[in-house]
Amino acid sequence: MSDTDDYFLKQMKGVSPIKKNNRIENNEPKSNKIKNNKPLKKKPKTKIVTSAETTTKKHDFRLENVNIKKSIKRRSINIDRKIDFHGKTLLDSETLFSNTIINCYNNGLRCLLFVTGKGLFKKKSLEDSDKPRLYHSVIRSSLITWVRSKKFSQYILSYEPASIEHGGDGAFYIYLRKKKN
Repeated sequence: MSDTDDYFLKQMKGVSPIKKNNRIENNEPKSNKIKNNKPLKKKPKTKIVTSAETTTKKHDFRLENVNIKKSIKRRSINIDRKIDFHGKTLLDSETLFSNTIINCYNNGLRCLLFVTGKGLFKKKSLEDSDKPRLYHSVIRSSLITWVRSKKFSQYILSYEPASIEHGGDGAFYIYLRKKKN
């Protein structure tokens, strides 16, 4: 079994297929018109919000535009931890990413450097031997997906590709939110 199969099986854990007798049928009419061709008037729905609903509502965290490169260059932000994904599988990398983000957030570390690598130069055939092509690595593209996911939105404030001295296109700065006590 390959790493992508392991990753797929991990993501699909707990999902059950829809059975034919378990489908929801839509019995509503397909149009909003009645027989005399007048559209139906819909009443606006009003929702009464109780105090219990307002306290359980989760915050909507969004990524912000923080210029991390500039702050590191000016030395107003220091890189607290460097994590290298070279030689790791996609599944191992995701686990390492998740654990690192949560641990660093809980310990008050803010700026992380994740080194994913740029990818591999592959030659498709002998005709293309003079034209190497760069294929971005699976971990590099997955890291962007992980950063943008809702699972980590409460921890991550911003991210951007690293500067040349820290790995360029093969590395990312991730800036974490401050932990609320």
